[in-house]
Amino acid sequence: MPPSVGPLESVEKVASSNTVVDFPESLSFFAPYLPYHIKEAIEVEGEAFISRNPGGEISGVFICDGYERTGTIYTRARQVFDYFYGLKKAETVFAELKTGRESEVYDIHLVDSHGLETGHRFRHVVEVVDEQSVTEVERFMEATHPGTNKKWVRVAMVNGERCLVIRLADGIAAAGWVSLVNGVGRLHSLFVRPQYRGMGMGEDVLFARLLWLKTRGARSAFSEISRNNFPSLKIASKGQMKVAGQVYRYATGLGPPQGTASTAKPRKTGQSDG
Repeated sequence: MPPSVGPLESVEKVASSNTVVDFPESLSFFAPYLPYHIKEAIEVEGEAFISRNPGGEISGVFICDGYERTGTIYTRARQVFDYFYGLKKAETVFAELKTGRESEVYDIHLVDSHGLETGHRFRHVVEVVDEQSVTEVERFMEATHPGTNKKWVRVAMVNGERCLVIRLADGIAAAGWVSLVNGVGRLHSLFVRPQYRGMGMGEDVLFARLLWLKTRGARSAFSEISRNNFPSLKIASKGQMKVAGQVYRYATGLGPPQGTASTAKPRKTGQSDG
C-alpha cells in the first residue's frame, strides 16, 4: 500500500485530456507546462493525478507513462512526493524535490530568448518536419531512444511540438524537439547519430530551435540536462543557457521499461548526445 497523503488531503485522477486546471506558479518551475504535459500524457494512454491540501489547493501533480514506465512528480511537499513515489507506477521518477534517496542530477538550463545572440553560422541545413514525416521520425526515435512510447511522436506533432532534423543521404543524422507553451519554450531529446558527432550538428539543431522559438515570440527557453551528459552541456553553454534549477532522477526499484536496459535514459527529458 502507498503511504498516506494525510487525513484531509485528496488525490484525484485526471479523467480527460481536456480537463482545465489552473496550477499555482509556486508549485513547480514547470507550472506553465503542466496542462500541456497532462494532456500529452493522457493522449499517449498514460495517467495523471492531482493532489490537494486540506484547504483544497493543488499541492502536487504526478504524470506517468505506463509503456515507458517513467513518471514526473511536480511538488514542493515531501509528503506528496512520498505518496506518488510510493504508488510504484514508474521505474524512473523525476522530481524537483531533493530527498535523501540516491539520484542523478539534471540541471535546468534557461535562456532569455529576447536577448539571444542570433549570429550562429550554420554548417548544415536544419529542417522542420511536419506530420507527413511521422513514420520516419518514429523510426528515428525508436532507434535512438529505446523504449519510447511510439504513440508520443504523433501526439506531440498534433499538439504543436516540432522536430527539427538534419538529413544526409542515409536519412536523419540528427534531431531535436521543441515545444512552445504559454510563451515558454522547451528543448528536449537532442540526438546526433554517433558517426556524425563532432561535426557541429548538435549546435546547429540547438540554434535552429532557439531561432524557431524567437520568431514565435517565446520569452525564454529551457532544457533539462544530466550533469553526466558532457556533450549536451557544452552545446547548451554555446547557446548562452544558464543553470536555473535542478531535477532529480530517482529509481523506484521496479524493472526496466519495455525494450530498454536499466540504464536507458528516458526520452523527452533534456538533451541527449550531441
